[in-house]
Amino acid sequence: MLERAQTGTGAAAKEGTGWLYSLGGVICTVGLYSALHITARLIASGNLGEDDPLDAILTQTLALGYLPDHRPLYDWVLWLLEQVTGPGALRFQLLKYGLLTGTCGFIFLAARRVMKGDALWAFLSVEALALIYQISWRFHEGFTHAVGAMCAVAACFWALLRLVEDPRGKNYALFGAIIGLGVLTVGAFWVYLATLLVAAGMQPSMRRVLYRPGLAIAIGIATLIAAPHFIWLAGTPEGLAAILPSAPSGAEGPYIHRALAGVRRAFTEPIMYLAPLIFLYPIFFPAMATTARHTARLAPNTGMRPDYEQLILHMTLLSVASLVTGAVLFGYERYPTHRLMPLFLITSIWLTAQARRAAKDHRQIQRFIIMAVAVAIFAFFARAANMFVLAPVCNICRWGVPYAGLAAEIKHQGFTAGRITVTDPELGGNLRRFFPAAAIALAGRYTYAPAKKTPAEPTALLWPADDKQERVAAGLRTFLPELDASDLTKAATIRIPWRGHLWKPDGYRVSVWRLLIIENGAARSDSVENSDLAKTR
Repeated sequence: MLERAQTGTGAAAKEGTGWLYSLGGVICTVGLYSALHITARLIASGNLGEDDPLDAILTQTLALGYLPDHRPLYDWVLWLLEQVTGPGALRFQLLKYGLLTGTCGFIFLAARRVMKGDALWAFLSVEALALIYQISWRFHEGFTHAVGAMCAVAACFWALLRLVEDPRGKNYALFGAIIGLGVLTVGAFWVYLATLLVAAGMQPSMRRVLYRPGLAIAIGIATLIAAPHFIWLAGTPEGLAAILPSAPSGAEGPYIHRALAGVRRAFTEPIMYLAPLIFLYPIFFPAMATTARHTARLAPNTGMRPDYEQLILHMTLLSVASLVTGAVLFGYERYPTHRLMPLFLITSIWLTAQARRAAKDHRQIQRFIIMAVAVAIFAFFARAANMFVLAPVCNICRWGVPYAGLAAEIKHQGFTAGRITVTDPELGGNLRRFFPAAAIALAGRYTYAPAKKTPAEPTALLWPADDKQERVAAGLRTFLPELDASDLTKAATIRIPWRGHLWKPDGYRVSVWRLLIIENGAARSDSVENSDLAKTR
């Protein structure tokens, strides 16, 4: 939804009146950035990234839910895209960068309201995202559902500001619709929503608007959108308890030690999420610490007009308090940094607002812009080197894993349709594009199994050769309880060489898998050892 940019006060704000400093300018700029990354990614490899393969397996079907701790909205959209693009990497890239573009658009619109129409600094709020490591680097391959949550968080904050300034029914409905979609992204969205509503309720000017009968409209719409999934979740063995926090599995050491470690990290991990942006702003705008200390008021604003900067500050403090609560009540001692995104993404707008106050002249702003652009360019070429050069630039080097050669060998051994059962989601997800007619089942930590296309068709059991046989057998028995550990000794060993390195010879690295084909309830005994595959295929 387009909004007209308003001219802010001061010389810096007056520069932000050109087309670039508008919603259209933001969308086009981020769209170009996205197009470059998508193109490079698809040219480099058709393999899926770090978190994508699990969703590739789940989206074989459209369902109200997939896994109890797995909100389904991202998968629903992936399923829709697959009907157009097929099961390959393209749909993941289109969805991820489409959501990034949407996030940047909502950040721009929200920041422009926070900074009273200053379009230049609203644009810089978007550019500043390139200086958050989790977004500028890890985002490109490491996240799936978190990207949807990122867009929902930015949209929800913008919708609240819009509602506060124009409390009409349609804006309550819009706010409710975004909430309904947001709770279908990641579990942490519930915490973000609570901090947003509580922080807004602390200011009378926002409380008078927010807590009115119109809020019932928002809640009703959100419930209609989210209810089908949660009805499905209530019918699972885990039930609705799956949405609640729980003590981390495998936690070691006395509870008090874990709780104290969690409390400490509740203060340090948000800083790490916002790094290096949170350190760079004071370097480029040295007066920022002083101005923030003088303007950041903890006592709730009681004026007639809402204080959006204070709203963000209160949201941030409440988010830290929620992490402390998790440490004390549930013994959480470590928070994966990227999972803090829903809680602290909007904090970046507050940081930009403080930098705006501290900016002394245009040269400071220009130096910051140049640095942000340089970081974005460097990150692009560093990522390209990671994908195109492979070793020694990368370690795991997912882009080079020879899944195409593996798929060819599986077909060579006589399997073309039926069910492929894997213990590794990365393996199963990457095989989907080669076996679009097969059903891929996942055993082990995650368990998921779509129906076979035809029940009489064979089953191919596949696992990395370095997996322990006992663990593999335990996982596969989820679907084949009659499977005997001795059956696994009949599996063929498939060795596929890595090819196409810029200077290393073909076969400089070899991936090894084990394959066992089950037909008519019995394991094949005629599988052959493929030790010479690197030479022959």
